[in-house]
Amino acid sequence: MAEPKKINRYVSILFIALVGGFITKLPYIMNSYYTALEQATGATRMQLGMLSSIYGVINFIAYLPGGYLADRVSAKKLVVAGALGTAVFGLWYAALPGFVWLLVIHMGFAITTVFIFWAAMVKAVNNLGTEAEQGKMFGFLEGSRYLIGILAMYGSIAVFSRFTDEVAGFQGVIVYYSVMVAVAGLLALFFFKEPGKTAEEKAAAKERGEIISFKLFKDVLKYPHIWMCGVIVFCNYVPISLANYINPYFVDGFSVSAAHAATLTTTGAALATVISAYLGGIIADKIGSRVKFMAGAFVGMIIFAIVMQFIPLNPSLLYVFFTFNVLFAFCAFCIKALYFSTIGDVKMPKHLAGASSGVISLVGYAPDMFIYLVIGAIMTSMGNAFGYRLNFILMIVFSVIGFVCCLVLMRMIKKTKSFEAAGEKDQPRQA
Repeated sequence: MAEPKKINRYVSILFIALVGGFITKLPYIMNSYYTALEQATGATRMQLGMLSSIYGVINFIAYLPGGYLADRVSAKKLVVAGALGTAVFGLWYAALPGFVWLLVIHMGFAITTVFIFWAAMVKAVNNLGTEAEQGKMFGFLEGSRYLIGILAMYGSIAVFSRFTDEVAGFQGVIVYYSVMVAVAGLLALFFFKEPGKTAEEKAAAKERGEIISFKLFKDVLKYPHIWMCGVIVFCNYVPISLANYINPYFVDGFSVSAAHAATLTTTGAALATVISAYLGGIIADKIGSRVKFMAGAFVGMIIFAIVMQFIPLNPSLLYVFFTFNVLFAFCAFCIKALYFSTIGDVKMPKHLAGASSGVISLVGYAPDMFIYLVIGAIMTSMGNAFGYRLNFILMIVFSVIGFVCCLVLMRMIKKTKSFEAAGEKDQPRQA
């Protein structure tokens, strides 16, 4: 691989992160502007839930073919196409068409953000760094995405506040995100320098069938290390999803206002996500094993989740709870930043990075389809107090399972190395 200079690699990742920081804002806009979306579209809350569900279901379907696409098409072309396609659907969204068309738009978002963009982003970053640099590279990507996402959110608030009418403000926010993701895509077109292959590498790849063979993609599906990486992501993504209920927990448990709760959760996210991603990637590379670092972070999640569960619901202890929540989030997002760096740990060939990320995403992000519906139903039928308690229990349980899975994957990697030392090779590397 003809590697670009180090500074150019980080510049390229920065512009990929710029697209990544904006591209998911439109399909997830209801997380920040739920009541405005409700008023603007006239949709019921059940219908708004259907928008999220259809996006999640199409995403689930798109992860594997998206990974295959990323291994066949230039990452740069896919990143740009994903950004511009999302902008087009966003501008259509701003026109506030009927509910059926909103469903179509969210299906379109799934195609542009996941099928076209997601695996291409992962493969692009994977190709920009060596195996020893994967933690640092993905940490820089995720930290930059989080930072850009936070700045984008504040920008949207500024746009929304310029309108006295809530519906017009909501439309303004959609146009703002659509324009920004289009601009990000055009900047990536000019400033993202995709590493190219030498003539010898291209000839060797063609001879092995890497460019056109679907067999190599099927080989990834048979590789247990990649499926275990996906299970680890699943075990981390469930607690992160459940942590979204910390916002109403501040209100119901500590009797703060909704505005105060929003400030606490936003501040906590800003403190935890950006710092954890940058710092976690660097430390993981220093240790020499991203999986080992993730195992340690799972231990932190277990400890802090247990502490949070037993902090009394006393307003005087609000900031004690807030502190432990930030510590929990720090550990959780250290792991999240490294989701796809494990592709380097299990030593998958770089030409299969897209397919590998597709499998990991398929397994790891599956909770998007059911977690909120399940917890919401439990809270509705069993009460908020029981729901919050169950939340903390599940956060602990999945963190424990994630820790165990990390240990299992470390043993699998060690076993593979011993086979290699004995002259045996895994199927994907035989191809």
